[in-house]
Amino acid sequence: MAISAGMALMSTAVGALGAGGAASLGFASIFGATSAIGMMASHFLVTTAIGAAINALSPKPSASSATSGYNVTQTSSIADHQVVYGKTKLAGVRIFDGTTGDENKYLHRVIAFTGHEIESFEEIYLNDEVVTLDGSGNVTSPSHYDSFVRINTHLGADDQLSDSDLVSEVTEWTTDHRLQGISYIYVRYKFDQDAFPNGVPELTVVIKGKKVYDPRTDTTAWSDNPALCIRDYLTNTRYGLREAASNIDDALFIIAANVCDYYNYPTLTGDQRYTANGSFTTASSPYDFLNNILSSMGGLLWYAQGKWRVKPAYYTAPVALFTEDDLRSSISVSTRHSRRDNFNTVNGVWRSAETNWQTTDFPPITNQDFIDADNGEIVNVDLNLPFSTDMDMARRIANIYLERNRQQLTVQASFGMMAFQVQVGDIIQLSNNRFGWVQKEFEVVSWTFGLVGDNDLQVIMTLREITSSVFDDYSDGAIYERDNTNLLSPFTVPLPSLDAAVVTSTVNNDGTTVPQIKFSWSVTDETIVDYYDFQWKLSTDSTWNTTDLDGTEFVLSPALSGRAYDYRVRSVNHLGVRSAFASSASAASTGDDGTTPNAPSNLTTLAGTETIKLSWDAPTQNTDSSDLKDLFQYKVYRNTTNNFGTASLVGRISADVFTDGSLTGGQEYFYWVTALDYTGNESSASTVASATAAEVVSTRSNGVFYIGVTTLPTTSSGAHTDFTNAIGDPVDRDQAWFYTGTLANPTAQSVWIYEDGSGLTPATSWNYQENVMVGDLLVDGSVTADKFSAQSISALGLTIGTLSSNPSGERLELSDSVIKVYDSSNVLRVKIGNLA
Repeated sequence: MAISAGMALMSTAVGALGAGGAASLGFASIFGATSAIGMMASHFLVTTAIGAAINALSPKPSASSATSGYNVTQTSSIADHQVVYGKTKLAGVRIFDGTTGDENKYLHRVIAFTGHEIESFEEIYLNDEVVTLDGSGNVTSPSHYDSFVRINTHLGADDQLSDSDLVSEVTEWTTDHRLQGISYIYVRYKFDQDAFPNGVPELTVVIKGKKVYDPRTDTTAWSDNPALCIRDYLTNTRYGLREAASNIDDALFIIAANVCDYYNYPTLTGDQRYTANGSFTTASSPYDFLNNILSSMGGLLWYAQGKWRVKPAYYTAPVALFTEDDLRSSISVSTRHSRRDNFNTVNGVWRSAETNWQTTDFPPITNQDFIDADNGEIVNVDLNLPFSTDMDMARRIANIYLERNRQQLTVQASFGMMAFQVQVGDIIQLSNNRFGWVQKEFEVVSWTFGLVGDNDLQVIMTLREITSSVFDDYSDGAIYERDNTNLLSPFTVPLPSLDAAVVTSTVNNDGTTVPQIKFSWSVTDETIVDYYDFQWKLSTDSTWNTTDLDGTEFVLSPALSGRAYDYRVRSVNHLGVRSAFASSASAASTGDDGTTPNAPSNLTTLAGTETIKLSWDAPTQNTDSSDLKDLFQYKVYRNTTNNFGTASLVGRISADVFTDGSLTGGQEYFYWVTALDYTGNESSASTVASATAAEVVSTRSNGVFYIGVTTLPTTSSGAHTDFTNAIGDPVDRDQAWFYTGTLANPTAQSVWIYEDGSGLTPATSWNYQENVMVGDLLVDGSVTADKFSAQSISALGLTIGTLSSNPSGERLELSDSVIKVYDSSNVLRVKIGNLA
């Protein structure tokens, strides 16, 4: 009995695959090879059309994930392999993650894409942005990924080696991890908040997929020819039907390949008529896959006389004429489809680079004549074309689908042996006087034969009316318009556009002017900017000053008069992603109040040990004696000669005192001071002042020393010029002297103490004089003293006491700049403090 509809055998095919036990083509191990598909029945035992995807009576192509590959990255160790014919965009299966570096700075990820060798990775996307790689695999654009992502690609050759970079950087991945026969990408991410504001980006690729055999040239190469891709699936031993090449009718496949490659057949000219670009997983059934890929050429696939045969949607001349003499039965005629199967408008979906690889509606195909015939009612049908990536091709197929559907006359009858010369897909002519058909064209949609009645061998065919106009090219001028979302990429941060800087000034109440520079900018869309990062610096500086601003302007005040500034600004969105800097040439402030300050006055100096302290009076207004309100700073200049022209700037200070340190002791220094106002005007120099820095005086080490004494001078107020007694074993104890300092430079506060009166009797009171002592009294006992005026006891910190009559036990202690005199009974008799 004849099988009336073209898809009947598909049930048989699915059943055979299930019975054959097809294994899941999964990544059984992230390091292992793929598993093999089980052997399935090599022949179907029914002869009929098995895939008229364009036939109005056929099931529609499937759009399930199994028949279209992975749209987002999967995470699994047993995921089904993907198979890519032609070129398409898809995600992969994440099969390895590892981290290295301080705080896990580097993420190493391996993503597998297909279970077969591919031609190439055409494009690589990170979060829907195409990336550009340098020769080492480093991402150079988009710029926010520059230096943060490295990508190595592997095409899946059966002899491919392990990724050397991954082996060298991750201990878990070795040279045995080759992933032979699997195309994959190894990507290394380096953490950066700006580059990855939403975490690890989704990685997808556009792949030029499977290399297929072409019987026209006896070569194997990449092709998007639907006929060649179908042939590859039928013969493939890893994921296909494993048919022997001898079971493929290559003569018909060659014709089909030429029809797909050339719009003008058989002249083999013109553009491609049909292409197949898509993917599926090994979880997809042959029924679903073959329907999907057949939709890309509107074709038929069938198995007859021991061979697989194929025909794309194109018009062929009739191969035979049948008349009433050829009939062996009555004719069964169906004049119209059921309402369920009738339509006058085709809404189709497709995907390509033009749609950013998103499944998208193309402009519908309709015919007003068909709508009028259906009483003005628009009846829609949806056509999914998962392997069509060209809108013109997709609409051409949709138009054939529509036109073919409106060819509704269907005939079923038995014919004599003359029908052995035709097969499914052929166009024949049928003449029948009763129906008024004269060489009316029909397409053979099913064909079978068997014994009927008295063992009469008959051919049973189902015929569907057809006309050459069904295959005419279709164009109504409609073009695809991309229906983009209004949501922006997180990396879309508008670059500011800088306006020219405006140099202004502010006039104070005293008439002085403070220079200012106003910087401003604009962006195309402020709604996606969170804030602006504005930076500026003197052109001669290397360090930028920075501030975050909500608005689009910044005023620098005060600006240094006559100085050039560099400036730049960038936008920051709500995710913290920053745009590039918009920078401009430098701007120079020119604001000037035109008034130069008076010079500071009354410059004085006070020398200290290796330091000199300066003080001065602030300048007054030029017009009166009031303070200068426009005073900003002072500059202090120094020289070792009295020459302002060669003096060096040693300080800038706002106060009217300045201490110059780290000077050379004994060196005379000359100083001048100038005044600056807020606009940078500098006064003339003050009058010169000089001072000699004192040398560093070494303080005598703490210790215990005996007192030296001499004969009492003639009078208490007399001058003493020569003392010759040796120190250490004093003859008299009438007088004591001690000092701090060095042999070459004893201090000015050495002290000389002597008795009041004459004789050797210890006195109960003491007079004191401050003297300059020359010579080391505690060494050679020779001293020359110049008498100074007497000072008060409180000034010298003198403690008055009485020395004992036994000088041999008396001693002097120097401790922390305090001199103490003890008698032989260890009683403190004299204390002189603060002599350092």
